Parts: sequence; C-alpha cells; structure tokens
Amino acid sequence: MIDNDPGRADAFYVLGIIAYEHHDFVRALKMFEAAFQKGHPEPGPHVQAARCFAQLGRPKQALAHIGAAIKLNPADGYSLASIGATLSRLDRHEEALTFHRRAAQASPNDALNFFNLGSSLQFVGDFEGAKEAYLSTLQLAPDFTPARVQLSLISRQTPEHNDLQHLEDAWQKRPPHDADGGLQLAHAIAKVHENLGQPDQSMEWLDRGKALIRQLVPDRQQQDKASFEAAKDLARRLVLQSDTSVDGPIFIVGLPRSGTTLVDRILSSHSEVISAGERTEFGASLRQASTIPGQDVLDARILSGAAEMDLSAVGTRYLESVRAILDSPSRFTDKMPINVFFVPAILAALPTARVVCLRRHPADSVLSIYRQLFSASAGYYRFAYDLESLAKYVAEFRDLVATYAEALPASRFTVIDYESLVGNPELEIRRLLEFSGLAFEPACLEFQNNPAPVATASVAQVRQPIYATSNGRWKRYQTHLEPALGILRDRGMMKSDE
Repeated sequence: MIDNDPGRADAFYVLGIIAYEHHDFVRALKMFEAAFQKGHPEPGPHVQAARCFAQLGRPKQALAHIGAAIKLNPADGYSLASIGATLSRLDRHEEALTFHRRAAQASPNDALNFFNLGSSLQFVGDFEGAKEAYLSTLQLAPDFTPARVQLSLISRQTPEHNDLQHLEDAWQKRPPHDADGGLQLAHAIAKVHENLGQPDQSMEWLDRGKALIRQLVPDRQQQDKASFEAAKDLARRLVLQSDTSVDGPIFIVGLPRSGTTLVDRILSSHSEVISAGERTEFGASLRQASTIPGQDVLDARILSGAAEMDLSAVGTRYLESVRAILDSPSRFTDKMPINVFFVPAILAALPTARVVCLRRHPADSVLSIYRQLFSASAGYYRFAYDLESLAKYVAEFRDLVATYAEALPASRFTVIDYESLVGNPELEIRRLLEFSGLAFEPACLEFQNNPAPVATASVAQVRQPIYATSNGRWKRYQTHLEPALGILRDRGMMKSDE
C-alpha cells in the first residue's frame, strides 16, 4: 500500500502495530510517527506510541501520547483497552480502571476486555466487582484459563463451595503445549486443596505445574550466583555517605512474599509518602549508563562496573522517570524486589534515599515463593520452579543481606525481620518510621484502610490487619520441602534439628 501511495497514514499505523507485536518497539515508534506526519486523524497512533514508550521505560513520553490520544476522544475498544493497559503498566491503576470499563462497554463481546477490567478492579480492592468481571469473561469464553484461575484465587474455597471440578476439567482439556496455562491451573488447584486443609495434595499440584515450566525455562543459577557476588563486591568497594538528609525515596527490597508489600502499605499510609509500586526504572537507568551489550538488567558485569559509572546521573534519570509517572513531588516508596542487587548503587546514586530490606525465616521464604504464581515469562524468577534452586537462591540472598548489614551505613540501610514485624507491629513500625525520617502517625498502624491500589500477589492480604498465622507454615509441608531444607541446613541457614 505504501509503495502505491506513500501518503497512506493508516498503512504506517498497521506496520507499527505489526512491529509492536514482534517486540520491535523502536521500529514501531518510527511507523507511528510516520502516521502522525501523514495526517492520521484518529487517536490510534498516539495510543500505540504510548505503549511503545512504556515498554522502553520512558513514562513521560508515554503519558504525553496518552494525553494526546484522549484529546481525540478514543471510542473503539482496542484503543480504550490499550490506554488502560498502558496506564496499568505505569501503575496508574485508578485511571486505568476508567478505560477498562469503557473498553468493556465499547466491545461487550470481547472477553479479554472483561478480564482486564477484573484485574483492574482487583488492584483497587474491589474483589466482588472483579469476580463479576471474571464471570463475564467466562460467559463469553468458557475456556479462558486466566479468568478461571483468578476467580478461584480470589474466592474462598470451602468443602461445600469450591472450584475444584471446574479447574480439574480445565486441566484435562488444556492443550499439551500450553505450559503457562497448565502452571496457572495447577496453582489454582493447589490453592483449593490448601483451603480445604489438604497440604499434601496442594504441594503435589504445585510440583506438577512447576514441572511444566522446568522443561522450558533455561536454568539461571550461574548468572544469579555471579550477580550476588558482584553486588557484595560493590557494597565493599563503594564509599557511601552516612549522614545525609532523610527526604528521598524509600526503597523496599527483599525476596518475593517476604513482607515488602506490607511495609509499602505501612509507609504509604503516612501523609508524606505515596507508593510508586514496583518500579523497574533504577535497573533500567543503570543498564542505560553501562556499555555492556544486551538486555539483562541483572548482568553481573553491570554491577561490577557500577563503581566507575556516573551514578549521580543514574539517580537523576531514575527520579525523572518515576516523577513523570507519579506526577507528584511527595516522597515515594519503590518496592521492586530485585532492586536488592542494586542497593549499593542506589545509595550512591541517591544520597537522600533509604533502603529497607525484608527478611523472613528461610524455610517460610522457600515455601511462600514456591506457592507464588510467576508467569513463565518472568525471567528473574526462574529459581522459583525448583525447590533446590530456590533454597540456594534464598541462601545467597541471606548472605548478601549479611554483607550489606556489615558494609553499608546503618543510617541508610536497615533490615526488618518479617516475624518481628508481625509479632510486635507497633514497635517495628515506629522503628521503620524513625529510620525513614518520618514522624509517627496512627494511620500507619491501620494500613489495611489505605485505599491506594495494590498490583502485587499480596493484593488481598494487605487489605487485612497484620496476622502471624503464616509464620512457621513450612512445618506443615516439611516432608515435601526436604530437598530444600537440607540445603538450608548445610548453608547454616537453619538449625540441624529444624
């Protein structure tokens, strides 16, 4: 079409969508820009350009194109859904919800729009609304596995009312090549068995689902080991300021499912703090400052070279990106777990920043991560599909935290044990606030009333008061966990009689 008519704006638009679907976001942007220049009159090119900029870690430009698209009054379901998805990616979940609603209204026969609406409602804490949206998805597409799974995960399963038969039927009918769908179903079935007080069956289903992914996902143990060692070395090499003002961002790091979301909710319940969610911007800014080729932000070579980088420029770039997303001058939290590898660089790049690191009993960490559903595409969580790899990762993490505690300024890096936080919350919350340079506010004790959206696996738990029932949960699964427990004992992470 372009050969016949170089002015065809819609042809450039379609070429841009094709490039986007092939993950060539730079080429896609060029096509969308050509569509603008050729006079494309509709909001579509702006919407899709925003998606590209979000994928490339350029939120300011993404939001500018969303603004331009909104001025053109988007009305089709595809554009509305794309705006909602981009805003969700940028952690603007309440704004995203508006567009997901409009997309479902504009395209009432599109099951994916109702699924996205359900996810958005879940993020903002409207679980009943999310259930209705997932049910609408299944009415339109009965075999839509993600909707079936999410509906089960957010619903309490009882002997009288449970989704076991539906889930097992879906497991039997799933295509053999759909490993990610099988993983999701296995997790949902495991959750039903757990709710029914059947830990053995629960672990058996988790093992069955993880096995599907282990066949496909390449092992990353050597890369992770190198990154842990590079992070330790960086902590010893960098000379960090200790007596700095306490008015910068507060980073919350740790293993997944260790209480990072809980601490994020506590801090963001303070009148002076907002949550930025789980941001990838610091790792991306560090990679951008490096000359190391590739896409992996956890490349040990980048960590090793960080001491020679202009880290203040990395910090400036990070703040510009996050501020563009938040559109607020307030202090903010960033709770991306893998930022634990970047802690020394964070403290050097952002002198007024503070880092809170969550630590949990190693066996409970292994169990809680193994129980967590990570997509097969979540490359940095490859350790989570095998109990022995997981135990080794947990041991390396605890060694890294011990190194940080010794090498980094105590005024800027602190460790909170999950068991202490849930066992004596007021004491630990007061200590957390003091470390963060914040005056005590009672709202921080009532964090479950915080209305802000939550887009992590802890979306339901953090809307409840603190509870300690998950402490020591690993003992219920001890027989199944033995391959991991033996490694933890050998590494000195657990007592020999545990």
